[in-house]
Amino acid sequence: MSESAQSQRLRDDPPTPQHSNTVALIGVILAVVGAIFCSILFLLAHQLPDSIESFGPQNANSSAHLRLLILGCSTAVLLLVSLILSIVGLFLPNRSRKLAIAGTIASLVLFLGVFGVLIAAVLFAPDEQTTFDPHPLSPSIGTLPVHLRAAVGRH
Repeated sequence: MSESAQSQRLRDDPPTPQHSNTVALIGVILAVVGAIFCSILFLLAHQLPDSIESFGPQNANSSAHLRLLILGCSTAVLLLVSLILSIVGLFLPNRSRKLAIAGTIASLVLFLGVFGVLIAAVLFAPDEQTTFDPHPLSPSIGTLPVHLRAAVGRH
């Protein structure tokens, strides 16, 4: 058989059918559940009091804070799993990539949008404390930028 006949036969073969991308579908479903959890998280956070004194250990609302923390951590883990499954769905052979792309974008936007803002707010929150802590292993997260500025300014 000549090369041209063999190449002609290869071109005439029907393309391999694309199967459903179940991994990406699970990633999209988890991203939708994560979006629902994010909306519940915002509703619960909106109901919390605004004063800083309410976040003390003597406050009776500590169970509400704990529920909010558990929901936030669960949402973060759920969105991270959704992102990983959607990315894995992108690289599966003979699978549709549309659902994987949609799941990747949705979970990435939700994860970075919600938790990126929270992380940025914690890191860039101005604090009144400007003294250097002699115990660098135990600074609170909110005062870490102040301690870093103080350490860099001393050298």
